[in-house]
Amino acid sequence: MARIHQTAVVDGAAEIAENVEIGPFCVIGPDVVIGEGCKLVSHCSVIGHTTLGENNTMFPFVSLGTAPQDREFEGRVSYLRIGSGNIFREGFTANCGTMPETETVIGNDCFCMTNSHVGHNSKVGDRVVLVNDALLGGYTEVGDNALLAGLTAVHQFCRVGTLAMIGGCCAISKDLPPFMTCFSRHNTVSGLNLVGMKRSGMNLATIRIVKELYRLFYRSGLNVSHALERIAAELEPIPEVSEFTEFVKNSKRGVLPGKQDHRHQFD
Repeated sequence: MARIHQTAVVDGAAEIAENVEIGPFCVIGPDVVIGEGCKLVSHCSVIGHTTLGENNTMFPFVSLGTAPQDREFEGRVSYLRIGSGNIFREGFTANCGTMPETETVIGNDCFCMTNSHVGHNSKVGDRVVLVNDALLGGYTEVGDNALLAGLTAVHQFCRVGTLAMIGGCCAISKDLPPFMTCFSRHNTVSGLNLVGMKRSGMNLATIRIVKELYRLFYRSGLNVSHALERIAAELEPIPEVSEFTEFVKNSKRGVLPGKQDHRHQFD
């Protein structure tokens, strides 16, 4: 049986699985589904059409499933879908989608720290880390194993690739490709996320190829199309290379340029 504190307000229509713990002063709405092993420490609000997988932990004042912060929202049904094994620290917020039948999605094993935010219609992959006060605007996408440090911001409609990293107090308004870092406050790529790549288990041969990919794309002085041609012609088509090139080709806002001394490659 679920363990529900006497001060919690849980709508009878909510679907609460076995072994769920709902602590003091939590509020659970009628259209909520909470999977097995989830724990709501206290003062958590889970409303809207929100679905939680298994073994998620929510610390005090987490707010899930509220209406999107978007003036276009008309009150129609939209969704927030969350996977399993996530940790949401104090004050984390995530909104449902804006348009009817759209959704905001958070994957598995993410660690979203204090006061971080996932905006409406965003897609967050697995094992993503949002450090304190990291903010995702609406319709953003974050790939697996990405890390956003404290006080970072991702502009609406932007994408952050797999194993990419944004350093503290940085904000991006273009796409940050897979495996890259942005430690600059001038909206530029700083280098490769070598630490993250190694920690993910990426082997040395793959890392060497990704280093060469970085050199061709960001250090050769070539524009985007010519750099992609060189990458296709010279590098082994391993999955990491394909992921990078497809990310760049599918960018709608454009990808972040390199440091200022290499900005001419995007002319």
